[in-house]
Amino acid sequence: MEKQDVSVQVAEDLGIDKESYDKIVESLGRNPNLLELQIYSVMWSENLSYKSSVSWISSLPNKGEYIISGARESSAGVVDLGNGEYCVFKMGTHNHPSGIDPYQGAATCVGDVCRDIVSLGAKPQIILNSLRFGDSTLDRTKWLMDEIIKGINDYSNVLYIEDIGSEIFYNSSYDTNPIVNVMVAGLVSKDKLLFNRKLEAGQVLFIVGNPTGSEGVFGQNESFTIPKGNPDLGNSLTEVILKLNDQDALVRVENMDMAGIINSCSVVSAYANTGIDIDLNKIPLSQNGIKVEEVLLSRTQERFLLVADKKNADLIQKTFEEHKLVCEEIGALTNNKSIRFFESSKLVAEVIAKDLVMGYGAPQADRKFHDLAQVDTIDYLETIPEPDNYWKVINKMVNNPNLVIKEHLQRNIEDRDNSPSDAQITFFGNDKKAVCFTVSGNSVYSLNNAYVGAQINIARAARRIVCSGGKPLAINDCLNFGSPLEENVYSQFVATIKGVAKASSYFETPVVGGNVSFYNESSVLGKRKAINPTPVIAMMGALPNKENHMSYIFRNKGEMIFLIGKSRNDISGSEYLCSYHQKCQVGIPYFNIEDEKAINETVTKLIEAKLICSAHSVERGGLFFNLIESSMPLGLGFDITSPAEVRMDAFLFGEAQGRVVVSVSMENENEFVDMMMESGLPFSTLGHITKGELRIDDLSYGYIDEYKKIYMKNNIIG
Repeated sequence: MEKQDVSVQVAEDLGIDKESYDKIVESLGRNPNLLELQIYSVMWSENLSYKSSVSWISSLPNKGEYIISGARESSAGVVDLGNGEYCVFKMGTHNHPSGIDPYQGAATCVGDVCRDIVSLGAKPQIILNSLRFGDSTLDRTKWLMDEIIKGINDYSNVLYIEDIGSEIFYNSSYDTNPIVNVMVAGLVSKDKLLFNRKLEAGQVLFIVGNPTGSEGVFGQNESFTIPKGNPDLGNSLTEVILKLNDQDALVRVENMDMAGIINSCSVVSAYANTGIDIDLNKIPLSQNGIKVEEVLLSRTQERFLLVADKKNADLIQKTFEEHKLVCEEIGALTNNKSIRFFESSKLVAEVIAKDLVMGYGAPQADRKFHDLAQVDTIDYLETIPEPDNYWKVINKMVNNPNLVIKEHLQRNIEDRDNSPSDAQITFFGNDKKAVCFTVSGNSVYSLNNAYVGAQINIARAARRIVCSGGKPLAINDCLNFGSPLEENVYSQFVATIKGVAKASSYFETPVVGGNVSFYNESSVLGKRKAINPTPVIAMMGALPNKENHMSYIFRNKGEMIFLIGKSRNDISGSEYLCSYHQKCQVGIPYFNIEDEKAINETVTKLIEAKLICSAHSVERGGLFFNLIESSMPLGLGFDITSPAEVRMDAFLFGEAQGRVVVSVSMENENEFVDMMMESGLPFSTLGHITKGELRIDDLSYGYIDEYKKIYMKNNIIG
């Protein structure tokens, strides 16, 4: 091996302190060379080693009755749907690349998550997005949003992936740092799942897809270039890999993204407890003059590392050749414990995989954190005067881009199987299993109380799935924060993890995958300012009986409208308080996790008994926006009466959790009331569905068609 003079100073220049350098020397039994130090530097970065978060995310529950592979066990979560079929789903993020090159950043996010799905033998079928942008009036925000949405759509359309929903919100904390979280799901049969297959010495390694270039090598430094995706190539690779998997020709598939070849080889070697030998001269390159460290650490898109038994090597190469795709055998698993890289038969680097991989030997950082001071008992009704003109409040809020209703504009409202519901429904497998998904995030709640805010995100996702007729099964999370070096930010992260752990255990929805994204910041007057803490939950569930799919839309004039749960004098943390009164750092809404489970159980029973016509979770914007969302699709309205003990703005716009609005036909009303009385839950009659007028306490607030015109005008992504 070439001897290169390196020192502790060189290591420190690469971000490796003396203590870590000494550990490298001890592990290797010698001083590392420069290439090896570069490998350690990148593999021990926050993005790859999760050094600030791995100890905390390891505390999240990842086992359960339906869980085949939980978080930290494979590249994506695997959930048993029954009858020998599994759902594979994963949530990923490309925040920083999307802030630099929004189109390519978002497109490559989709491609990266899709490759994680394919690496387990599943075909990507559906996509949901959770996006955060800055002030909606800024030209930069409009540019970022247009390019990001186009990037997502262009990539997913080529792969024939159905986009079943997006949540998009605006806040000035994201002015220069958008949040792009993408969830993809697919289906694989039990016998074709590429998971936990035996790895052993003698098996061969292939690199397939794009020739390796120098893009995206060192992260966010001056020379960093955003890797570009190629959805046509991605689609072809998917087809060929799934075809080979059908022929049982593959043992393992690894997506190549961050730190490309070295990262994927390290994961395989650490998991297999074997060594790997790689011939660098066999790696296809896209250009001349690429340095060896660039070859190893490139983030070139549309690449996979394949592991196969030697007997299948000819079949693999022939199949890729037939499809005119690059495929090269570059190495093999060995009986030793190190990864060795050769160039012209000369050993240029040798590293120990388990030193490099998150959850094995990669170093962890012991960051400072503290218990956050939470003030949740302030009665904001004492300090916020009640509006004297509710027309004025409603007019401002219906023009709020955070409250624009989009779902019904893209869904079939006449077809009850496909009509919009709180969670998005799709059908998987030969017997068309009904599977539901939703993404849930509220950064205002998390800013004001990270621990409870995280619980609300999960509770809200579970409530949506239950209101849609489903059973919550599992979650992925994307945890987006500022710098972990800032104690307050890291404290928010720790509190969030604790909240996720509590709620995911309580609702029996284990964490099967996810992502932590730190260093989401902007520069304000020369100072770094973190985004609002933004944990996003992607939850999946199943509908055991497709006949129980429940929509949120009102269908018939005269049907009764009931509220399950309790109206409260609470405007804390609400969009109303934030957007109308310009007070955002003001607590969180009422939340009680025990109430949530009781309500979910009762709503499930009501749906199974066919006693309700619609069900809709009360969330952002409060009851008023819940009602117009249900009214708008079929042009109906509502006539409701407010309780005397609750202030009108809290009744209409408060976001107290644990509430569901249902509509009930006249013939089922008595039986509905009997079941609610038996449940012991608080409930109340709100009013009834009208032909189109909106009436509150005998005052008219116009007709639903007027509101629909406003939403159509403001639906900037429709």
